[in-house]
Amino acid sequence: MSDRRQPLLAAALRLVEEGGLDAVTIAALTERSGMSNGSIYHHFGSRAGVFAQLYADSYSRCVAAMLPALRAPAAEAGVRGLTVSYLDWVIANPSRARFLYAAPDHADPVAKTAEFAPVLAWFLDRMAAGDLRAVPPWALEPVAMGPAHESVRRFLLGVFDLAQAREVVADAVWAVLKP
Repeated sequence: MSDRRQPLLAAALRLVEEGGLDAVTIAALTERSGMSNGSIYHHFGSRAGVFAQLYADSYSRCVAAMLPALRAPAAEAGVRGLTVSYLDWVIANPSRARFLYAAPDHADPVAKTAEFAPVLAWFLDRMAAGDLRAVPPWALEPVAMGPAHESVRRFLLGVFDLAQAREVVADAVWAVLKP
């Protein structure tokens, strides 16, 4: 991604944090980022294009934070590592996490699938080997990661200590996936 686009994405993220998705207007982006309207339209095409790129950038960073856990020697360590890595990323990046949860309709499903492919392949390989409970791929996010997602939602609302709960959440995800 062009380095010129990063300040605008940072401005969009700050606007979302301060006032939600509706606070992100081209005028507000122009004022906050210092970019001209023409530059914004040139780089992103529209307000929706800004959201799509911010979603892609945030999702990519989230998945990248989880990838080292795939090197775990055992399935249990991998599942726990993926869960804790995800939760730690959310703790370190609450604005980006809040955006991902608030703007799922801005995700490019093809790009999201491609980004998540190494994680999905890791799960499918371990399921095929019998190291994890076999669940359909569609069930990984809502069923297996349900405890993590609900914990993140509560953390983002300010009513849950995610750092304190991370091991308990990892236990819950492992409980769903253990063979």
